[in-house]
Amino acid sequence: MPDIAIAQELDARHRAANAAFEQRDIDAYRALFSTALAYRQNDGKVIGRDALMRNVAQQFRNLTRVTSTFTRLELAQADNGVVEHLIQSGSAQATAFGFVHRSWVIARVGDYTWTRENGIWVIRQVQVLSETLSPTGWRIGKR
Repeated sequence: MPDIAIAQELDARHRAANAAFEQRDIDAYRALFSTALAYRQNDGKVIGRDALMRNVAQQFRNLTRVTSTFTRLELAQADNGVVEHLIQSGSAQATAFGFVHRSWVIARVGDYTWTRENGIWVIRQVQVLSETLSPTGWRIGKR
């Protein structure tokens, strides 16, 4: 079992991820991932960091509000880092014409392999084990 200091460092990286995503800061978000990232999506397709960042940039353009939280279920030592088994919960909203709003919630379970690069924890591998995207409705009116 990794020590408490590692868990605390990863907690700080999660806070940085949430802040980068909510502020739509693609450069700060990119810095959380290794250049050698292998991200296995729920459908089994594996993408790298560049493809993931293109997907995230598209989300930044389309979504008007995003929140996300992580719950760590387990943290285990790996050959060259640590593997974090966690649940990500979040919500998103897209707005069209300034007054039509559509909302979703997402629940994702996955294994995230973290490694140190230049002394900083970055995500090197992701295995999405399950992912549920559920619409929560439409709303008309000002934000």
